[in-house]
Formats: sequence, structure tokens, C-alpha cells
Amino acid sequence: MPVPDALYLNLPLFLLGFIIIIRGSDLFLDNAVWMARASGISQVVIGATIVSFCTTLPELVSSSTAALKGTADIAIGNAVGSIICNTGLILGVVLFFTVARIKREIFLIKGTFMLGAILICLLIMWPAEGETAFALTRQEGLALLVFVGVFIVVNYYESLHTVDEPHPTVQEPHSPERVHVTTHEITKRLFLFAGGAAAVACGAYLLVEFGQRLARNMGISEAVISLLFIALGTSLPELFTGISAIRKNAEAVSVGNIFGANVLNIVLVVGASSAITPLYPTDRWLVPFDIPVALLICTVAFGLGLVRGRIGRKTGITLISIYVAYLISMLAMGRIA
Repeated sequence: MPVPDALYLNLPLFLLGFIIIIRGSDLFLDNAVWMARASGISQVVIGATIVSFCTTLPELVSSSTAALKGTADIAIGNAVGSIICNTGLILGVVLFFTVARIKREIFLIKGTFMLGAILICLLIMWPAEGETAFALTRQEGLALLVFVGVFIVVNYYESLHTVDEPHPTVQEPHSPERVHVTTHEITKRLFLFAGGAAAVACGAYLLVEFGQRLARNMGISEAVISLLFIALGTSLPELFTGISAIRKNAEAVSVGNIFGANVLNIVLVVGASSAITPLYPTDRWLVPFDIPVALLICTVAFGLGLVRGRIGRKTGITLISIYVAYLISMLAMGRIA
């Protein structure tokens, strides 16, 4: 076996991609939030727009990289797997330890966007009459990107009518309105911001490149690698945000961030990837099974929260159970050797 394809080399480099992308997204997020607050932007506005975008950045870069390399299964599987992981595992764990009280009006808007985005993606990828292949064209990808602007505008106007509260990813400022700004501090923050973005790009390359090689070494599909392992790695920013939210009693913000990230995984990540190049997934289960699972698990989280006005341990256990059942189904279907 050639050295570049050896498992002992591919696995460490794949894990190194995890580490780099985690640290890079953390740097990118912290300094993006600092620059926003330095300009006096409300914390709620930051949470509604910048935080959700930054925590989705690893998926965006990873899937775009996969699209450029012509690996549609990874490009789509990463986004879909992140939705399943965000909702089933990460939100499930957060809710297992705490209770999130829901503002029904806000929850309804975010949940409707989330379910609508997943359903639209499923419908446009489904073969038309007389066709047999699943596909997402460049025009359809550009159409999904239009919803990014709509989602940001809706979040912005929603934030204007929301009482401001600390966001779990933001440290307390030197003053209630703005952080202390100097030329040295601005230069430092811009450097760290750029360094974080570069690290995310580097980590995404390692995840995709050596994820492909691991799939070949282990005899499993690229879609499964992306749905499980790459998706878990790129979803870690949402996990850290959730843990921080528990510590700061801001669980509802974590729920909103996960819902927002799920929307962006479809309209931004899948949209941008297919706008780069048309996507034709080869894994026969990716569209007819994995996307409906993402729709199911998001519907359960949304429905229980909307009906009860709060979600806690029972909902968390339900979401985790669905995620575990999904993993078991992969074994039963022979997708994992």
C-alpha cells in the first residue's frame, strides 16, 4: 500500500484537521464578535447574525472545498450530517442538563425557516419525472443563496424587538456599549481574525482530503465519512457554544443558534457548494434517507418546543435516541462495515 494512502498517516492528519478547524473557528468567532461590538452593535444582533454564521463557517469551507474537488457526497453529507448532529447529539446533550424556555413567536420563525429550508432542498434534489439521478444544479444553489439574505434580514428585524441579553460566546465588555478600542488592538484583532479564517480553510482541507482517503482505506462511502465524522468535527463550535450557554444560563440562545446554524447549513453551505459546481451525489441513501432523517429530527425538536413552550431533559433524551437509532440504522443498512 502506498504511504500516502496508509491508514496510520491518514487518521492523524484527519484528526489534525479537527484540531485546526476547532481552534481556527474559535479565533474567527471571538474576533468577529469583538469587531462587531467595537462598533457598538447589540449583542442580540450579534447572536442572531454573526454567531450563527461563524459557527457554520467550518461546514461552509469544508463543503465548498469538497465541491471544488468534485466530491458531492462530502459536500452535501457534511451539511446534512451537521444538521443531524447539531439537533440530535448537541442539542440533545444541552437539553439533557438544562431546560430552555421558548419564546413561541421567535421559535416559530426560526423553526419554520429550518424545516422549510430542509424540505425545499429535498424537493429540488428529488428526480423529476423521467429522471433517475439526484442532483442540485448551479441555478438551484444560487436560489438557495437568496434565502441567506432573507434569513439575515428576518433575524435582524427580529432582534430589534428582542430584549438584549448576554450571548454565551461573548465576554463582558469594558463598558455596556462598546469595548475599548486602540490602533494596536484593532491590528491585533484583524490579524487574529485573518489567522482564524486561514486555519479554518486549512483544517477543512485536511478533513476533506484525508476523509476521502480514510473512506477508501476503511471501505466505506465518502457520504458516511462526511455524515458522521466530518459533520461531528465541523459541529464542534455549536457544541462549545451550547456548553457555554449552560454555564451562563442562556440555553434559549443555544437553541436559537443551533436552529440558525441548521438553516445556514442548507441555504448557505449546500447553496454555495452547488453554486460552485453542480452536485450529483452517488451515495444512494444520502437524499432519500439522510435528508428525511434531518427533517424528522428537526421536526421533533421544533414541534415539542412549540407545543410545550419549553424543552428539557425528556426532549433531550428523545433527540439523542433518534440520533442513536440513526447510527444503528447505518450499521443495519451495511453503510458502516
